[in-house]
Amino acid sequence: MTSAERLTLASDFPAVSRDQWRELVERVLRKSGLEPDGPGGAEAALRSPTHDGFTLAPLYTAEDAAPDPGFPGLPPHVRGGRPEGRVLTGWDVRQRHVHPDPDITRRAILADLENGGTSLWLVVGAAGLPVDALADALADVYLDLAPVTLDAGPDATEAADALLAVYEDRGVPASAVRGNLGADPIGLRARTGEAGDLDSALDAAGALAARVAASHPNLRTVVVDALPYHEAGSSDGQELGCALATGVAYLRALTAAGLDTDAAAGRLELRLAATADQFATIAKFRAARRLWARVAEVCGATTRVVPQHAVTSSTMMTRRDPWVNMLRTTLACFAAGVGGADAVTVLPFDAALGLPDPFARRIARNTHTILLEESRVAGVIDPAGGSWYVERYTEDLAQAAWAVFTEIERAGGIASALDSGLVEDRIGATRAARAARFAEGEEAIVGVTVFPDEDEKPLVRRESPAPPAGGLPRVRYAEPFEAQLEGRP
Repeated sequence: MTSAERLTLASDFPAVSRDQWRELVERVLRKSGLEPDGPGGAEAALRSPTHDGFTLAPLYTAEDAAPDPGFPGLPPHVRGGRPEGRVLTGWDVRQRHVHPDPDITRRAILADLENGGTSLWLVVGAAGLPVDALADALADVYLDLAPVTLDAGPDATEAADALLAVYEDRGVPASAVRGNLGADPIGLRARTGEAGDLDSALDAAGALAARVAASHPNLRTVVVDALPYHEAGSSDGQELGCALATGVAYLRALTAAGLDTDAAAGRLELRLAATADQFATIAKFRAARRLWARVAEVCGATTRVVPQHAVTSSTMMTRRDPWVNMLRTTLACFAAGVGGADAVTVLPFDAALGLPDPFARRIARNTHTILLEESRVAGVIDPAGGSWYVERYTEDLAQAAWAVFTEIERAGGIASALDSGLVEDRIGATRAARAARFAEGEEAIVGVTVFPDEDEKPLVRRESPAPPAGGLPRVRYAEPFEAQLEGRP
């Protein structure tokens, strides 16, 4: 007897048609007071529009098949950049440090690395740790084991030189240095709105990349940071489209500095937001790999994968009932891991209130630990792969993002699109549409727009250093509703 004869499983059940499903759904809708109209009315009533112009259906079958996503580690890299995934190592647990006091930051860094953290993300300069305090903050770190990523805004070159000096003083071999020096002049332009001499800033980033590539082969130099667009209220497609356009601009700058296309691509890292909408986040990271693989192919690069750094969204965080943020960041971290992100940063649940306390930082670390060690989320390669829903979502999102990218390129590139107001106009329209959905109750913010605690005692935290501002706005979707609850104008 064959195994097929022994394991009949569901073969004894009659086949179910889509029409039967529709009929059952229509019965439920009628009981709830809705009357589906015409053929396909049940599906139409349950469809969900996205801010990227396509619609999510309530049911996906083999009829909704998307293009072949390929295999993990092979083009178009939808299913992952590595054949083995992250089954053995998990994702890089990269926690963010923004406290300006080097002693406090040093202790927080040590606590992170001793309790599950695997790399560091340091905000340096006016918005965080002083550049000249880098050596003190990193005094207890084995720098050949813990990669460091910098976020220094206008002080990028100064901070990069300071960090390289720390490596040299500590005797770390250049080949053992990993991480990212964090140059991102276009992201700074989006944050501040200051056009300045962007060409000179791009030349400086290119020169830094060329200099470091010659001496530190495993150290990346440039971050393609899409957070400014996400935090301004963009859709996922707009976030991805702006990221692609920024990545292309950096490829041009780095190749102009003398690097070949493969070497230039090897200096980049992509940073995207992860939200509590888990399927949207999974699709975003899968689509991002496909999109960048296509860009690299067109540019002639043989290396078509760029590392992905996921950061839990600050736009979804609340100041009221901040404990719910633990659930939001858990969903976001889970989705980023399932989507195949290489590094994940979980923002502490009190991040919207100011500088996080040690308890909040511990909860953020433990979120990774539970998902990696107990839930084994990284133990399966592309666990969402093969889902008709996820594959279709990935394809539709990739198409929407490509349309945004090509519009920006037709406008002269990301710098011109920022200067002309094109990016701000497109994102502003999405932001307004999203705000309307919250105002009308079509989307809810637990603890704020639904189930608010009228007698809540607010948490108080020390104020964070002011981040760069003046360009694209930074929004939190809960903020206007929190103001209403607190009786503020």
